[in-house]
Amino acid sequence: MHGVGFLGGGPRFSGMSSSLTIDIGSTLNAGRPLSLDESVGIPPFDDMTFPQGAHAQLELRRVDRGIHIDGSIETTVSGECGRCLEAVTLPIAVDVEERFDPPSGSSDPFGENNVLSGTVLDVGDLVRQLVTSALPFSLVCSEECAGLCSQCGRIKNAGGGCTCPPMEGDHGES
Repeated sequence: MHGVGFLGGGPRFSGMSSSLTIDIGSTLNAGRPLSLDESVGIPPFDDMTFPQGAHAQLELRRVDRGIHIDGSIETTVSGECGRCLEAVTLPIAVDVEERFDPPSGSSDPFGENNVLSGTVLDVGDLVRQLVTSALPFSLVCSEECAGLCSQCGRIKNAGGGCTCPPMEGDHGES
């Protein structure tokens, strides 16, 4: 079962959501560690989608006045190969080691602490930010992908239909 709860038991919440928020007051005020094992939806980013959302396994603990978050996030990203335009789906794994201090009165939505508001942690936004920052500039079906032919417009990979002779500077040229 996926959900949120205190280490060693306690209340648990479950479900897939892109706006998952949790009250971490007991962690911030009483120092009770919190364990999160949750599926979180991620909205599309540019031309990339996340068909299954993300699986976040996080440990939250109080450090000074703030919160320290360790764990991992795993997901898959789908989109077009930046070279041959074929559909591609790749795994993404993010190691998490973050620290957030409660905001100091500023409500800047782009501020460093925009996922922590008082005692409410926006786990969905945290996961979205960490995953999108780990994305490659462009998806590639394989490092050996030769892309599209500039002469005929077909895919130059094996089985892609291009029969043109290689041109100087082509990807994959020997």
